[in-house]
Amino acid sequence: MSLIRILSALILCVAVAGCGMTGKTPQTVPNVARERTVDPARALALINRHRTANGLAPLINDPRLSAIAAETARELARRNTLRTRMHTPGGIKKRFNDANYAAVRGAENLGAGYPTLVLAVEGWKTSREHNKNLLNGELTHAGIGLALTDEGQFKSFWVLLLARPDGAT
Repeated sequence: MSLIRILSALILCVAVAGCGMTGKTPQTVPNVARERTVDPARALALINRHRTANGLAPLINDPRLSAIAAETARELARRNTLRTRMHTPGGIKKRFNDANYAAVRGAENLGAGYPTLVLAVEGWKTSREHNKNLLNGELTHAGIGLALTDEGQFKSFWVLLLARPDGAT
């Protein structure tokens, strides 16, 4: 295995480890209607406002990452949990590989129970580990997915994938 691949795997491990596994919902979630879909451009506008306020370049909307994130969100909703091996360095790498998505770095934020995009992004911004991913200047592209269920406790499952595609500058 080349040194670049080993370092890339290590960086991916650190990024995922920083994301956490609990995806805790705020103590008080407003009683508002759940959003039924997510607009990646709107999501990135919210996230990029946060990034640029912190001196970072905006993320680029990547439909391929959104497709991977949406599939992950559907699987989390089906299982009704955020606790999964998919949310590990190996899990992200496998999902990227399965989608033929070559990335030198990657990170993921999960959230459950947030009825709206704004609340999900605010939850990530106020979580130290999730915010590290939002403000990781080495990540250049992002995609987001949302899945809903009427079963279980959370009802809404959000997945934000961030990456630096192989060859991106």
